[in-house]
Amino acid sequence: MTHHFKMHFYLTTSTTPEEYWRCISAAPHDRSRTKITTLLVNATSLIKLKSEHHTSQLLITFYRDEHCEIPMLKIATSKDNFDIPIVTQLVESDSHHNQLRDALAEAGVLCLRMARKLKLSEFEALAEIFGPIKEPIGRTKDGKTFQYSPRLQHIDAGYVLTEEDRKKFGDTTFGGLDDQRPGLFETFHCDDTFTIDPAQLTILHARALPVSGGGPTYFMDMRHAFDLLPETQQIELSELQILYAHNNDNAFPPRRAASSEADCLVEVIHPLIRTHPITDRRALFVDLDRAKHIVDMTQTAGRQLLQSLQDHAETHAQRCHHDWQHGDVLIWDNASVQHKASGNFILGEERRFWRHMVSGPRPA
Repeated sequence: MTHHFKMHFYLTTSTTPEEYWRCISAAPHDRSRTKITTLLVNATSLIKLKSEHHTSQLLITFYRDEHCEIPMLKIATSKDNFDIPIVTQLVESDSHHNQLRDALAEAGVLCLRMARKLKLSEFEALAEIFGPIKEPIGRTKDGKTFQYSPRLQHIDAGYVLTEEDRKKFGDTTFGGLDDQRPGLFETFHCDDTFTIDPAQLTILHARALPVSGGGPTYFMDMRHAFDLLPETQQIELSELQILYAHNNDNAFPPRRAASSEADCLVEVIHPLIRTHPITDRRALFVDLDRAKHIVDMTQTAGRQLLQSLQDHAETHAQRCHHDWQHGDVLIWDNASVQHKASGNFILGEERRFWRHMVSGPRPA
């Protein structure tokens, strides 16, 4: 068993308890044995204290002891039930990779705190720990295929449109609420919902951040939003499906629809309630940036229901946010959370990322 404990987040290591004890027994100095033993014994006590006394922050660290070559994973977490585990040391092992995937499935969001910006090959290798990188190719209404974005996406949330840009882009619209920064999306949403097999995971790697600070990414727990609904409504919603499109014709103002050559993609249907393929937890699966209406309901009634569910989530569901640091890699699970960016940074400052999407099972 590799997990020493598991609540609303993970603190894990890459080795089994038996391997720890072999390492401890082999250590030549008592101080080394005491150090490792104390960490293992006290971990559960610290978690209990955190839960009962609501400490503002908990940072537990497993060190690589000078007498112990067993690598150990460090994760920090804050006081909230829904928060973002921060991994500050990566270990190249199948066991560790399994633990990272499990931690992400449980938490919904995971931060890998890298010491530097990654090379493209490194970023791709890291993304593939969590699954196959999605090829952004969809089916068109005339039966052909269309690549709707590059495989490696460059997200530039700080870019400011010029008049020359506006002439060049013509009728292309990007969605979002900011007239000057088209790469900034400040409404809660999921990614890739307009495709037949939407990516389950989104992975961002910080390349440039606002010099003056700001620009966090916010997350909302849609599992919690579902759990808060009455059981009778949960059952009713489980029978419903949503029709999505790349361009939803401004179905949910003040949200603005995106419109581009990708409007040629077929419209798709996904369940309103999504069951996670690993944890089996159910969540509201709603993206008003792309949704058009609910299947087999009148357009007006369906949109009113979807808006009410989004309002319910934004009013009651647990939230957390990530304050970016240089080199951070942030992974989130679109089956569990919605996200949005914050534009609270100075106009003209950079906020750039690399993005990969990771494939998963079709929503069900």
